[in-house]
Amino acid sequence: MKNIYMWYIKITSKGWGIMENVFINFEKEIFKGNVLDVGLKNYGIVYDLCKNNDEAMDVEYVEGKEEKKFIAKNSYDSCVAFFALKDLILDSDKKNFFKDMFEFMKNNAIIYLWDIDKSVFRTFRGRFKVALPDSKVKEIEVKDFNILSDNSCNKICNMMKPYFKLIDVKCSNNVYYIKAQKKGSQENGESAAYCG
Repeated sequence: MKNIYMWYIKITSKGWGIMENVFINFEKEIFKGNVLDVGLKNYGIVYDLCKNNDEAMDVEYVEGKEEKKFIAKNSYDSCVAFFALKDLILDSDKKNFFKDMFEFMKNNAIIYLWDIDKSVFRTFRGRFKVALPDSKVKEIEVKDFNILSDNSCNKICNMMKPYFKLIDVKCSNNVYYIKAQKKGSQENGESAAYCG
C-alpha cells in the first residue's frame, strides 16, 4: 500500500478567520492507469504527478456538466478530486458527483479525495504547499466563505458509501484525505479509519 505523507501546521493570520497552512507531500505518490482528474479549478498537481510517471501521457480536458457526456464510462483506473467537492454547494450535486465517478471508473478503480473539512456556519481559508517529485513545490490557496455549505468529512464519507468502500480516511486541521475503492470490485481487505 502506498503511503500518503501529510504534515499540518496551523498558523493564525488576519483576514477571514484562521489561515490554515498545510503541507502535503506527493513526492512518492503514483496514480496508476487511466487517471480522471476532477475539479472546477485546475491546480496542475495531478497533471504534474502523472506526467512525471508517464512521459507519453495523453491529456484531454472536459469542461462543465454539458461536456460530461464525452467522458467514457468504465474507463478510469484512478479518479482524483483535489479540493473539488467544496465547489459543489448542494448535497444533491455531491451525491451526483459520486454516482458519476462510479460510472466512469473501472472495476477495482480507486478514488482519491483531498478537501476541506467544513460544516455549516463555518468558513475556510488555507494556503497549501504541495511537494511534487523532482523537489518541486506548488503553492495554492483554497477558500470557502459560504456558511451554508457542508463539506464535512463525515458527511462526504456517508455520501460515498453507496458507491465506494472506504479504504483510508485521514482528517487533520480542517483537511481530509479519503481513499476508496469502487463497490462491486474485488476488495483488498484493507480497513478504513473514519473521521470524527
